[in-house]
Order: sequence, then structure tokens, then C-alpha cells
Amino acid sequence: MIDLQQVGAHVGGAHPDSLVLGIHLPNITPGKGYQLFADLIHMRDQFDPDIPAVAVELVYQGGAYDLWRFEARIGQLPAQGHMGDKGRYLYRYRLLRHGQELVRYFADPFATVSGPGTNSAFDFPPAPAFAWQEDGFEVPDLDDLVMYELMVDDFAHDFDGVIERLDYLASLGVNCIELMPVTNVPEPYRWGYMPLSYFAIEERYGGQEQLKALVNSCHSRGIAVIHDAVYAHMHEEFSYRKVYWAAGEDNPMIGPFAEDMFGVGTDFTRPFCYDYFAAVNAHFIDTLHLDGFRYDYVPGFYDGPVGQGYARLVHDTYQHSRAIPRFDAGERSRLIQVAEYLDKPKTVLRETYTSASKRWWPMLQAQSMVGAANRAVPEAFVHDMLLIDFTDPWPQSYSNGDDSFPVAPLQFIESHDKSRLMYLLSGGHDAYQGGFDLFSRDRSQWYRLQPFAIFLMTSVGVPLLWQGQELGEIYGKHDDGGSRVLAARPLHWNYFYETSGRTLVRLYRRLGQLRKNLQALRSRNAYYHFEHARLEHGLLAFTRFPDDETQPAVVVLLNFGDLPGELLTPFPRSGAWVEQLNHGDVSAVESLDLPAGGTTVPVYVPANYGKVFVSA
Repeated sequence: MIDLQQVGAHVGGAHPDSLVLGIHLPNITPGKGYQLFADLIHMRDQFDPDIPAVAVELVYQGGAYDLWRFEARIGQLPAQGHMGDKGRYLYRYRLLRHGQELVRYFADPFATVSGPGTNSAFDFPPAPAFAWQEDGFEVPDLDDLVMYELMVDDFAHDFDGVIERLDYLASLGVNCIELMPVTNVPEPYRWGYMPLSYFAIEERYGGQEQLKALVNSCHSRGIAVIHDAVYAHMHEEFSYRKVYWAAGEDNPMIGPFAEDMFGVGTDFTRPFCYDYFAAVNAHFIDTLHLDGFRYDYVPGFYDGPVGQGYARLVHDTYQHSRAIPRFDAGERSRLIQVAEYLDKPKTVLRETYTSASKRWWPMLQAQSMVGAANRAVPEAFVHDMLLIDFTDPWPQSYSNGDDSFPVAPLQFIESHDKSRLMYLLSGGHDAYQGGFDLFSRDRSQWYRLQPFAIFLMTSVGVPLLWQGQELGEIYGKHDDGGSRVLAARPLHWNYFYETSGRTLVRLYRRLGQLRKNLQALRSRNAYYHFEHARLEHGLLAFTRFPDDETQPAVVVLLNFGDLPGELLTPFPRSGAWVEQLNHGDVSAVESLDLPAGGTTVPVYVPANYGKVFVSA
């Protein structure tokens, strides 16, 4: 177990300017000739060539993970430049062996504040204790979730910008935000899937304190927040990679373990590795008040249902959450743990403390559909969206001993990994342009996105929106290459004010309201009316049944074709059925009055649209 009070940078305590630095470097000891220094400088002096950093030497403390420590008062450090003044200080570690410089600089892997490049940082005085105002917030149940994935700078520049758009997200029915990695990287822009630090929050977004403000604002609106956790691989400048490759000592974190698509990664059989990431999870839950994790590339640290990697981490994180009120659901925790295990999304739900899993199948089929010459709907796409699988049914819950909780897959048709559906609709992919040939794209077929939106928000499972899909965002993307992760793709918020964007946003808002208000759309109960489907023409219908039979049922009709069509549709209940989408015309309410026992009637479905009927 790692005590976070012993590591990182801590200011205050015995004196307001007391400074303590601590770092674990297993197998790096004075007995082998090692010395460890920290180079500190006031941030206002960093570009002044006449003001060098102050070098301080850490003292070896020993212990299971070989702790090194430095303690002094900031005001008693050598007075040069702004040293001793209030403000932000930058620091990096430097490792010597037998008096020779071995590693010129490396970041503090326990720092909670970062500076430019590979600098770590601390503030003097430290930020005051954050005033959380989230009393009464409860993490939504899994079946009630509507998730929205965003990259902070592309979505709204920084955490404050996201706060300004929370009412917009809430209007879509979103009650859970998935943040792409917000831990810091040395580059001025990068997706974040090669972390430099795991505790330090990216300063270009606003750092740790503004992340707390975002989480606090989300909780006040009933919105949960989860983080994209990247635990299978890391940046080449990550301290435990850089130091141990240079030193040649046994690495406490990195080595062959599971799948290695990104090269040799973390080895969870090494106790320090496991304890480090368990401490990261606890920090995000306890200190930052996040509500769960989306675990990136789970195959990279999954070694079976009773292994030392992913399975153990999600189990222990679940147990850790049980004592925290916002997760309390009586006999279970509402902690959100999502696995990106694209090849085995059912297996990871059956075998581990995972509440939701990701797979690409529906998204890849949607991409094929928008690029096809005809408008036919693959039956496999329908089955995936309604979770129909008679040979290998989707698990609905996970149980282990006294623990039991619901599980489900995430449903999504766009993601950060692939080109937008609008891009694929608007012309061919120019490899030379890398998905940025936007000025020549034809966005006139935006309306073809509408049936996909309706299907997504009425599907079985947890709907996940990728930022901007509700606006008809258009960026393309290579499957590989640096432009995927190093090129910014700021959202076209101007689309919100155009006919296409406003129409799509209005549709998503209406669908979000329906999913929130109708238990049938949040249930696991669906019946696909395959006997009446006209998939070759893009027409299909299905019924969503509520768990409580006293609640309304829902019949959904979809038309992916370019022509309006008529579909023979069974309605399971008698009485009035009222259509809820109205094809953009709120004054044109369509209703059916059906005889006892329900009946099958022909229903007109507009082209590239759909209908949602709700029983009275």
C-alpha cells in the first residue's frame, strides 16, 4: 500500500512554508551508489538564464518501496530570483550513480500539479481545501445512464468551458460525462493515452482545482463524471520507464504481462505496480470525487478473472466505493467501471467487477451503412442495438458472493477512434488530408443521421454520445499515424446555429427526455418485429416493454431509406398510442386508438427518420 502523504510535494504543516518532497524508487538505493536530487525554481524565473534552479538532495528513507525524502522551509532555500516568494514552483528529479549523472531529469510520478513539459509543480501557499457542495448527489443507476464522451480542449478549451456547457449537456438527457484522459502529458496537445503522470491533472485544462469545480458543478446537476484511465501503457518520459531503462535495475512497474499492442507495458504481478494504480483510483474517487472509470485497452492488463491485473483492481475499487455515500444503493455500489475490451465485451462483464463494456460492432456497421449505395439495414445491426443473441446472451448482472449489481454494454455509433458518420456521408476519404479536408465536404445529407440517433437513444443498453455527434460534427480520422492523437479537432459550435445542427440537437433533446421519462426505454425488454421488417428498404420496428406493466410501453419505427414507407406494425396494447417525435412539427400530434388486445396496423414512416409511439 502506498501512503500518498509520504510522496509527491506537500507544502505547509509545521510552518506555512514547510516543503516535503517524497518519491518511491524501488531498487534504487545509496548502497548501489545512487544519489537523488530535485531541481527547484520559481515559475517566474524559469526563462531567466541568470537564475539557475536550486538543487536539493533527497535522503534515502528505505522501506518496502525505497522511499527518498527531502524536507526544508522554502524561505530558507538559497535566495535567488523569486525563490521564497509566493506562487508556483517547478521541480524535476535528477539521478546520479557513483557521482555521474545518469538521468538528467524526470517528473515526479506522484505530483498532483504539473508544469510545462516534464516539470512537476507545487504551489506556495497550497490551494485551500475545496468546498464541495454536492450533498444529496447519488450516482445514477446503470440503466438510467446517458453518457457523453468529451475531450476537454476540443469540446470547450478547459474545465471552465465545460462547466459553461453543462446545461447544454443536461438538455440532451446526459447524466454521465466520460472525460478522455485529463492527466498531464508533456506535449502542448495530445489525446492523453500516453500519460506522463497519473496524479497530476493537465494544467492547460485548469488543473486539479478546476477539475474539482467541474465535478462539483456536475454533481449539483445530477451528472456523474468518470475518467478514461490508461493503465496498460504510458509516455516514454514516464518516470518508472525512463529511470529504470537508464539504470538497468529491476523495474517495479513495467514488464511483460498481458497483451502488448503498444509495446511492453505495466506488469501487475509486481506489487508496486498494483499498489500505484490502486492509489490512483482511490485518489480520483476520494480527492477528486469522480464516480468511476473507463479503463482503456483492458487486454493490456487483464490476466483472467482471478488475476493480479484488471480483475483485482476493479474488485478492490468496487469495495473501496462501498463506504462512500454517493455510490450507496443498499446492497450494492453504483460505481461506474467501464471496460474497453473490444474482443470480449461479454466475457469481461461475466468475469469481473465491470458494470459496462465497450465494443465497436454497432459503430462499424453504422459506418458501413452510411457508405453503402443502398439503404438496407443489416439484421446484425438490429440485433446488436437490441442485444439480441440467442446463442450467447448478454449478461444482465454480475454476482460474486454477497456482491451483485447490474451490467450492460455501452451503445455508440461514433467514437474518438473513427471518422464521423457525417464525414463518411460527405464524400470519400482523402488519405493526404488526414480527415481535415472539411472545406470541400458536402454536409447536405445530414438528415440521414436522424434514424441513427433515434435507434441509439431507444436501444437496449447504455447510450454513449461522442462529443458533437448531436451537431453533425464532420471530422475524419486516420486509423493510424500521429495526426490521430496530435491534431486538434475543436467542435464546430457554429453548427448549433445552422438548420442541420439545430434540427439534430432538437431531436437528441427530445429523445433524451423520452428516455428519462419512460421506464420502458431504460429497461432490458425489447421485441424486434422481424416478421414485418423491410430491411432491404431500411424499415423496421420494435417494442420496448417496461419492467412495471402499469407503465407505458413504447413502439419505435425507423426508416433509414431515402423514401417514405409504410410498415405493418404490431401494437401490444389497446387504447391510445401517441407519437412523440412529430417530425419536427409539434402541432401535428399523431395518435392511434386501437381495439382491445392490440392490433397490427400500417404506419407511415418519413424518409430518414422514425416514429416513437407511447401507450396511454
